[in-house]
Amino acid sequence: MLRCTASSAAKASRLCLTGRTPSLRQWYAAPVHKLDKYSPEIVESDWYGWWQQRGLFDPKKKVDSAGNSDEFSMLLPPPNVTGVLHIGHALTLSIQDAIARWNRMHGRRVNWVPGTDHAGISMQTVVEKKLERETGKTRHDLGRQAFINKVWEWKHEHGDRIKRQTKSLGASLNWNEEYFTMDPQHSQLVRDAFIRLYDDGLIYRSTKMVSWSCALQSVISDIEVDKVPTEGRTLIEVPGTKAK
Repeated sequence: MLRCTASSAAKASRLCLTGRTPSLRQWYAAPVHKLDKYSPEIVESDWYGWWQQRGLFDPKKKVDSAGNSDEFSMLLPPPNVTGVLHIGHALTLSIQDAIARWNRMHGRRVNWVPGTDHAGISMQTVVEKKLERETGKTRHDLGRQAFINKVWEWKHEHGDRIKRQTKSLGASLNWNEEYFTMDPQHSQLVRDAFIRLYDDGLIYRSTKMVSWSCALQSVISDIEVDKVPTEGRTLIEVPGTKAK
């Protein structure tokens, strides 16, 4: 049940929902709050829930007399689940939200798709450090599948927090199509893409110099490498090794 103020103006412009089947005007009745002072936590959360309950972010199929569908689709750059949203994410969400709402106002079927990114090596490092800190074990002690399960646990914890942050910003996303880049469907699409690129001769496999991480026991990107200039023979500490 929605709350209404006691003023006659509010009564004239807002309808209190009852147990009866709501009319079209009642369906559009917006949340009204009687507060001593403005509370963004209450007001903004109620508005977002109201938008979602009425499916205002779901793309509605619209076809004109000629059988054409005016659609607008957009993908939210998936934030990494290794942390929380920051001011850069807020900027991107604000700009994309304005674009999505503008297109809806012009009658287009808008599908703004949200998701989160597993962040590859970055997420592996975060989960490994947490595992070692709490249990004293490494991913090798657990085994591949058990470690993957730990990654999914991290995702559920931090992915949900990112989702709550995104909703608190009022982003009009189609949550019915929310995805994670480690979902089976998306993982399969990545494998299919690499196979096609290989079959077309656009990528190849060969013996080359690579950047190897002793700590991760894995090949890493050049941008992950910290370059240390030296002169002559120099002993340095390498992460993941016990001796110089």
